[in-house]
Amino acid sequence: MGKAFTKEEREEVLWKLRRIGLKLLAENGIRNISIRQLTSEAGIAQGGFYSFFKDKDDFVEDLFLLRIREKTDAMYENRDLTLNDPRGFMVDLLYREGMHLKQNKAFVNSESDTISFFRNNRSERSFDLYKGFLERMLSYWEENGYRIECDAEKIMSVARAAGMLFINSELIGEEYFAEIYRVFCESETDRFFKCSRTKQ
Repeated sequence: MGKAFTKEEREEVLWKLRRIGLKLLAENGIRNISIRQLTSEAGIAQGGFYSFFKDKDDFVEDLFLLRIREKTDAMYENRDLTLNDPRGFMVDLLYREGMHLKQNKAFVNSESDTISFFRNNRSERSFDLYKGFLERMLSYWEENGYRIECDAEKIMSVARAAGMLFINSELIGEEYFAEIYRVFCESETDRFFKCSRTKQ
C-alpha cells in the first residue's frame, strides 16, 4: 500500500513522476523505464507509485497523453499564426509529428516497444486528443473566413499510415526519407483537407 499523500503532495509528486518519466522515455524507450529508478529520482518509496498509477503501462500511456495535450494546447494558443495558410499548417503538423517520433528512441522499428505498447493496449486516446485538437482548429478557421472540407477520421488514418512509414524508415533509406515523407504528408493532406477563403 502506497503512502497517503495530501492533495498538495499528490500534485507535486505527480508532476515529478511525469517530468522524470518523460525524460526517461525519451532517453531509454519504454522497456527501460524502471519504476525503481523513477520513484528513486522522484524521492518517494516504490510503493508510492501505485497511489498514482495502476502499473507501468498505465503510467506510459499517461505520459503520451500528457505530451500530446501540452503540444496541442501550445499550438492552439498560437492558432492565429495559422490563419494565412491552414493547409500548410496541416502538412507541417503531420510532417513535424512524424519526424519527431522517428527521432524518438522509443520508435526504432516495426517491433519497437512503443508500437507494441499501443497495439497491445489498443489505445485510441492519443488519436482522440489529436482529433479533438483538429476539430477545434477547423472551427477556428471557419470562424475566421475559411470554407473547410475535412474528413477528420481520414486525416487520423493518414497519421496512422505515416507511423508505418517512419517506424520502417530504414527500409526507405535515410538519405531519401525526409523528402519522401514530406511528399506523403502533402499529398495525403490534399486528399482529405480542402480550404478556401470565404471573406477577407
